[in-house]
Order: sequence, then C-alpha cells, then structure tokens
Amino acid sequence: MMDWVKLEDQVRPLNKGQRLIIRDDVYDFNELQGVLELASRRKLKPIILDTGLFGLNELTILSRFHFAFYSGDLARPDFLQLAAITEILNKNNCPVYFFLEEGTQAEALDSKLASGLESVFVSSRLKNWEISQLSRLAEETLAGGTTLVYYHHGQPEESLAEWPKKNCWRPLSIRFFEEINQPVILEILKNIKKTKAHLIIHLDMPASFDYINSLSEGGAHMIFNFGPIEARSRLSRLESLWNKKKLPEKAFFLYQDFMA
Repeated sequence: MMDWVKLEDQVRPLNKGQRLIIRDDVYDFNELQGVLELASRRKLKPIILDTGLFGLNELTILSRFHFAFYSGDLARPDFLQLAAITEILNKNNCPVYFFLEEGTQAEALDSKLASGLESVFVSSRLKNWEISQLSRLAEETLAGGTTLVYYHHGQPEESLAEWPKKNCWRPLSIRFFEEINQPVILEILKNIKKTKAHLIIHLDMPASFDYINSLSEGGAHMIFNFGPIEARSRLSRLESLWNKKKLPEKAFFLYQDFMA
C-alpha cells in the first residue's frame, strides 16, 4: 500500500518551480505515479532518470504527468523502442534528453530520431570520439532541430572548432589547460563563434583575472566552480555577473556545474 505521508514528506521541502530528480528504480510503479501526482500539485519540475525499468505501456500511463525524461544508450540500447517512447512522451509535452554513453550505436542516431530529443549528450570521459563521429552527430542533430552537447575531457585542440554547428554546446574544464594555452583557446573561441556554436568553460581551479576575463570577452560562457574569491575584487564582480547568466537546460546534463 502506498504511504502518501512518506511521499508528501519527500516533496514538501521543495518550492514551486524547483526540480525533483527521481530515479525510476527507487519507487515501484504506483509510488512513482504518486510522486508525480504530488509534484504536479505543487507545480514542481520532476525529472525521471531512466534505467530502462519501465516499458512503453507504463511510460504511456506516466506521461499524463509533465516530467523531463533523461535516458541513454545503456538504459535504452534499442533505438526503435526509444523512437516509440519519445513519440509518446513528446505528445504529452515531456521532453526527452539522451546520453550517448556507450556509443556503439551512435551511427543509428539520425535526424529523424534526434527530432524527438531535446538534447543529445556525449562525453570523452570514458570514450574517445572521432572527429568524424562528432561531425556526423552535429549534422544529424542540427537537421533534427535538437541540441548536441559534447563534454571534452582533455587538452583543447584546434580540431574542437572544426565540426560544431550552431546547435552545439562544448563544455571544457580549465583544469585541462594552463594560461600558456590562452592563444589556442582564444583561437578556438573565435572559430566556434563563426559557426554560432557555444563554448562553456568550467573554472574548476583558480586562475588570474586577466586570463579568465580574456576567455569571457572571447565569448565563452563561464561557470565558476572555485572559491573563495576576494570580496569586491574585479574577479568577484565577474563571478557575480556570470552567476546571473543561467544556461538553458538543454545545454547541460542535469547540473550545469558538473562535467559529465
């Protein structure tokens, strides 16, 4: 029997408009429906992290509640099933975000499938992606009207600016390069801006104001992840400016300050 008091206790601390992130294997199906119903009443923004537990029939029932659906090729390796799921969820205004983590079926992600996705995420944390693969994904997602986010873990190279289209976001951490790389980064920024793509720089370690400001003025979106910063300094004012500029949800995987 569903414990409504327990479920209400879990959503009570959240305010209207806040996100409620739920793994689909934490609750049984009836409890998950209950959580989504409570989230709807409180006007929260529920997010379901998909582990592949529920099939099309269950997701069809759940789709009467508005939620964002975060899945990936580990949970949904069958892209025909994924296409059916995205069709049902899209009809009920439930956006679908997809992480190409394992990546062996990346070639099967075409513009038609991409058109049902809000964003496609890829990362070089565990897998090396060829430029040709990224270029094809950029073209297919652009044709499908969706966003491609590529988390690059490693030294920045000029080839990073060769393939992105205007629908691409490129998170990069400053911990992978030093100030001596400034000319390379600024050149990448200049070339990325020509395609109207976007570069996000995660400031995961301290750096000088002049260096950070040059990247900011070069057109990168800056995310400050280090501190403390001296109050009322030029750097603190720059941090305050960027903290007010929130990224669209389609540009990051769940948390904007995390390099997926």
